[in-house]
Amino acid sequence: MSQPLQQRNTLSLLTWLPLVMLAGSVFFYVILIGHIQHMKHQESQLKQNNVWKAFSSDTLHIPMRLPGEYDIVPAAAQPELETDSANLAMMIQAHQLAGRPYRVTTYISAKEYRHLLIKVSIAEGFIFILLLVSIVIVNRYASRRLWTPFYTTMKAVGDYDIRRNQPLSLDTTTGIEEFDRLNKTLRDLIDHVDQAYRNQKQFTENASHELQTPLAIIRSKVELLIEGPGLNEDSAQLLQEITEANERLSQMNKNLLLLTRIDNGQYPEAGPVAISGLLERLTNFFQDYYANEGVKTKAVISAGVEVNANPALIEILVNNLLRNAYIHNVPGGWVDIQLAEKELVIKNSGPLLDGDPERLFDRFRKGRVDNRTTGLGLALVRQIAQLYHYDIYYTYQDGVHQLRVTFK
Repeated sequence: MSQPLQQRNTLSLLTWLPLVMLAGSVFFYVILIGHIQHMKHQESQLKQNNVWKAFSSDTLHIPMRLPGEYDIVPAAAQPELETDSANLAMMIQAHQLAGRPYRVTTYISAKEYRHLLIKVSIAEGFIFILLLVSIVIVNRYASRRLWTPFYTTMKAVGDYDIRRNQPLSLDTTTGIEEFDRLNKTLRDLIDHVDQAYRNQKQFTENASHELQTPLAIIRSKVELLIEGPGLNEDSAQLLQEITEANERLSQMNKNLLLLTRIDNGQYPEAGPVAISGLLERLTNFFQDYYANEGVKTKAVISAGVEVNANPALIEILVNNLLRNAYIHNVPGGWVDIQLAEKELVIKNSGPLLDGDPERLFDRFRKGRVDNRTTGLGLALVRQIAQLYHYDIYYTYQDGVHQLRVTFK
């Protein structure tokens, strides 16, 4: 799962920094123990030397035993010994005076060294914890300041809309070389994209406009030929086919232009659209238009259903869905229209599709060969549905086609 960079950085610090500090604490503790042992040895050795020096210089007045301080015992030589008890550190060494062996045992307090070890360990732990917290806080604060230009850039890029035809202003003097390079690269990239978008938009509009003129000329010339004298049946049939092809070409040109405009977001105007009234009007139109083909219509339309969208696009969506249901039907077939709250379901009888149903909404994809269609109707439906985040589903079962649109 993705996480913010600052959060991941802090998590990484909290994972590895305590381990590093723990290793440092162990190392420091070992060094401290060794140093304390060395201090105790040096102090014990110094006391051993001082006691023996004092005793050997004045054996008559220096007592041989001072409880808790030292013991001097005439005894045979034995190995030196240095041990610790709960509160005392003891050192035993052998000495000789006038040819006679002595065993000198000195004592020093070990409690102070133990207290020193505890206090230093507590201080070390406190310092390390304070250091850990300070590093995390300083790192978060420094990261927030360092990454401010990045977040500013991301907000500017996120708010940028190519359809507004506004330049994207990005600071290239943030004080951080990497962010300056990033902003410059993004600015250059978006300038190229913006230029390509404007060129494409202008080309599409110009091409569509220029195509309308020859199409209109063809239509007018064909009409003149049809109205002219000496027209036989075969010529009339050919002219009729030319007229139909010209009409399909003109409709295809309009649909392609409409698809491009939707892609470019040139329908920003939105408002409440009464789906119920629109559906009733279009249903009555198609019912009358296809009455001679014997297609029966059943409509259950809930009143008061509205969506917030561009009225022209919603009319195109509903019109294409209904037209698809009537065109791709069979003589004597039926169309069932249901509009409930935020959901439109259109069912119709008809033959099985030729091809993959999953590609039904692709451009120039037809369920079957039909000269009355351009193959762009359902592509427009999907494009409009995607624009407004509507869900659209197609199913076919037992000779029944069903298209379901869920409005948001």
